[in-house]
Amino acid sequence: MGEEKKTEEELEEEIEKEVEAEVLEKLEEELKELVVPVAMTPPEHTKLLGRLATMDEKVEFVTGELAQRQGEKMGFAIGLLYGLIIGILVYVIFLIG
Repeated sequence: MGEEKKTEEELEEEIEKEVEAEVLEKLEEELKELVVPVAMTPPEHTKLLGRLATMDEKVEFVTGELAQRQGEKMGFAIGLLYGLIIGILVYVIFLIG
C-alpha cells in the first residue's frame, strides 16, 4: 500500500507540473499578443528628479543634525538632574551617618 500511495502522489505531482506548464505556455502566448506602449521621459524631468533627490538628501541631513543637537541638550539636562539627585542623596546619607 505504501508503494501505491507514493505512485499516486507521484502521478498527482506530474499532472500538476503538466497543468502548470500548459498554463504558463498560454500566459506567454497572451503576453506576446499584448502591445505595451513605451513612454520616454524628457531630460528636463530626469534633471528635476535629480535636483529633488539632492534637496531631499540635504533636508534629511539638516533634520538629522537638528534632532541630534536637541538630543544632546536633552541628554545634558537629564544628566544634570540625575547628578543633582545623586549628589543630594549622597549629602543626606553623609548627614545621617
